[in-house]
This record gives sequence, C-alpha cells and structure tokens, in this order.
Amino acid sequence: MYISSFSIKETEGLLFAKQSGDDNLIHLSDSVGYNSIYGEKIAHGVLVILKFLKTLNEKNFYNLKIQFRSGFKYNSKINIFRVKNKRKEKFYKLVVDNFVCANIEISNLQKNNLINSLAKTTFKKKYSVLESKVKKLNKNYVSEKLNVALKYLSKYVGKAYPGKNSLITEIEIFKKDINLSNNILISSLLKDKRLPIIDNRLTYKNYYIEFKTLIRPSLKVKLHKPSKKILKTIHSLKNNILILGGSSGIGYDMFKLFLNNQKVKIICTYYKNKVTQKKKNLIVKKIDIEKNINLVFNVIKKYSPLDIYYFPTPRIQNKPSNSLIKLYKKYYINLPIEIINFANKYKSNFFYPSTTFIEEKKLSPYAKVKLMAENKIKKLKKLKVKVNLIRIQQINTKQNLLLTKHNLPNFRSLIESSKKIHNIVFFKNK
Repeated sequence: MYISSFSIKETEGLLFAKQSGDDNLIHLSDSVGYNSIYGEKIAHGVLVILKFLKTLNEKNFYNLKIQFRSGFKYNSKINIFRVKNKRKEKFYKLVVDNFVCANIEISNLQKNNLINSLAKTTFKKKYSVLESKVKKLNKNYVSEKLNVALKYLSKYVGKAYPGKNSLITEIEIFKKDINLSNNILISSLLKDKRLPIIDNRLTYKNYYIEFKTLIRPSLKVKLHKPSKKILKTIHSLKNNILILGGSSGIGYDMFKLFLNNQKVKIICTYYKNKVTQKKKNLIVKKIDIEKNINLVFNVIKKYSPLDIYYFPTPRIQNKPSNSLIKLYKKYYINLPIEIINFANKYKSNFFYPSTTFIEEKKLSPYAKVKLMAENKIKKLKKLKVKVNLIRIQQINTKQNLLLTKHNLPNFRSLIESSKKIHNIVFFKNK
C-alpha cells in the first residue's frame, strides 16, 4: 500500500556532506558519479534513512533495519509502500521508477543485537563527540543521539573504512535502555579477503548499530604500450576515423591507439566524460547520440571517407526490465542501423562490437538485443558500407566496477593476440 513519498535534492546532499564529514565524491562529483555503477551521483545512504524517518515521523522505535538494494539518485521521487503491518512491527519498501531500492523494518520490540563483539578487528575508530559539533548538526529528522551516531557512521564508511567507492548494504539500529559509551566507537571485520563484505558495529550513548559494507574497488585499466604490429597498422590507415563514444571503455582504448596516426582526421565524440587531449588532427565533439543523431550525420558528411567505430552505451541503473530492453534496442539496434544507412551514401566502414554472451545457453536481455542487432544488420540490403561485426569477450574497462577484481584482458591485448580480431578491427579482412 502506498503511504507517502520524498526526494533528496543535491543541496541536501551537499549540506549532509559538510555536517557529517562524508564528502565521498560518489555523492558530490558529476564525473565520479557518471563513471560509477549508478551512472550518476547518489545520495548518502544515511540521508535516505533520515529523510524516510522524517517523512513518516517515526521517532519512537527500538529497532530499525534497512537493506539497500541500490543507490538513490538525487531529485528522484522515492515512493514509500507499506508491505505489511503487525501490532508492534511495520514493514516498508522504498521504490524508485518501479524498482525496489530498499526494504525497511521498524519495530517497537526490544531485540537483541546479533554481534556482541568482534573477536578480531580489521579496522577500528574512536570519535570523541564534541558538544559544539552536535549543535551544528541538523536535528530535524530524528533524536539527537541517533542523528549523531548515523552521521558519524556515514563519515566512517565514506572516509575511514572502507572509504572510497564503499557501499552500505545493511544497517540495523538497536535502542538500549543503558548508556553504552559517550564516544562513538566503531570496529570492523573483513571476514575473508577474497570477499569484500565487512561486518561493522557502532556504539554511542544508548544506541547500538550493526551495519554491513562492501569494498567496491575502481578497476584501474592499465593500457600497455602498443606493439609494433599495431602501430604499423595504425600508421598505414588512410581514412579519417570517427569514434562514437570514445571517452571510456573500449572506445577510449581505440581512441588512444588512433592518436598515434598524425596523418588523418580523428573525430571523437563523448557525452559526459570530457575528452581533454589536444592534437592538430583531433576533433572532439560533445554529442548526445540518443537525442541528436543528426550531429553524427553532419560529421560523416563532412569528413568522408570514414572508418566509423560504434561504442555508445546507455546508463541502465534502476531500469525496469521493459524499459531496459527498449533502451538496449535503441542504442544497439536502432541508432547503429540509422548511422549505417546514412553512411551508405559515403565511402565508409562501420565497426560494431557484439558480445560472446550470445554463446551462453540462457541469454541476458543485453545478449538477446545484441543477437537481434547482429541479425538485423546482416540483413540490411544494398550496403555499400563495409560492416565488421565482432563478438568481444568481457574485458577490462572503467565501467567494470566489479565487487572483486578479475584478471581480464583489455581490448588492445585481444587485438595483439588474434590476427582475426586485428584484421576485423582495422578493416583488413577481405
């Protein structure tokens, strides 16, 4: 049953960052947010809890448990639904665009905390709470003591441990009838180094808080120096080069390779991640391909003949399955086919990356759309454009913000290791 709704403005996130000390860039920086798994900046998890409690005027409870399933973007309408209601327990879910982002349980029953003590600690921190600091904190949401505890919790996760790129997955609050500590005491245990799950506990005044966090490392892509073979091929290219979506991922790898050729025009498009390199033969254009494909057509018309490389990718976080399929079809079928059909008037080559996930027994929505794209492109008639399709395995890109680090090759490694891939990428195949 729908109860109410709220939203979190960016100004609220900025104020919370100043008050709590949790100025993790995932909450404040457009570029960091764009390159995260969410595709945008997200609100502090603690701020979501505080706004929820304020919206429902929930103040008198002994136990609260929230499980986060996803991040909450600023200015999104967050709908509160009551799932079920018992005498002293209430169950809610927070929904954004038909996607459940969090589950919440509130109880007036005194429950025993699960972790009495951590036998070992990976990290621990003590904060001395100053009265001058407490007075500056916004106390409009919950009780002063809980407000202090939660804001220091946010600071600890975002800045102390695990810090950058960390996620809060679960928080459970226990209210006690005894005074536990006048200082904020937090201890953490990373149970298994192979898994990034961390158990944490916090004590302050009459509140005991257990919470789980995840270490989500940024995948640093190290692009090794191109081989002599690749450089020789790059220098031999005579067509101008258009890289659509060249600011990250495979597109960025190819863009860096093509910069070694000073004889042809290199046109690189981006939307959010600005391309900062400057060279005489380099032309950089900001294009939202979804809204203004005509700008791409203008480039093809002006700089023909062209080798066109198609790497645009949509942001998919929190998209319902129907909307996700629709978005995939637009980016991976409709847009590339429009470009191929327009380029048919000119002397162009078109490179289209597909995925090896198509070879799996059970296809994901992404793989299904890529397979549809392959079939539709192959059926295009009277093509003067040379279209090279290639199925690419999972590789290292900045978008690959995985829970654990994997040993994956980057794209130029695949080109170097396979003559077939090399020839397809550079249109050397007959």
